[in-house]
Amino acid sequence: MNRKQAREFVMQTMFQIEVQKDFENPDIDGYMAECGAGNQKDYISNLLSQICSNIERIDCMIDDASEGWPASRMTKPDLAVIRVAVGEMLYADDVPDAVAINEAVNLAKAYGTDQSPKFVNAVLAKIKK
Repeated sequence: MNRKQAREFVMQTMFQIEVQKDFENPDIDGYMAECGAGNQKDYISNLLSQICSNIERIDCMIDDASEGWPASRMTKPDLAVIRVAVGEMLYADDVPDAVAINEAVNLAKAYGTDQSPKFVNAVLAKIKK
């Protein structure tokens, strides 16, 4: 598995965790068993753990940056994409912020609506500042 595939897996897992409202005790090992993470296992496990452990902080940052469109009102795919990018920006030292944002926009193109890429980019650009 490469980093792009790992990032996509983290986004899909965040979507599942959001649907199940399972941020306090997510079964990260159970999610990991599904993906064949290979050399990306540490990246995936650490990023999922950090996002879940710091979800309130991350969502506050998203709320502040999204001006009138709080995390609770966002589509689940957009929210999952943004959370992963913010998690990378905060907790993945080997991922430059510009890469996290660019990859998030690409995920938004694949999983979101026509407006998702612009929205995701705008929110993440404000968070980066």
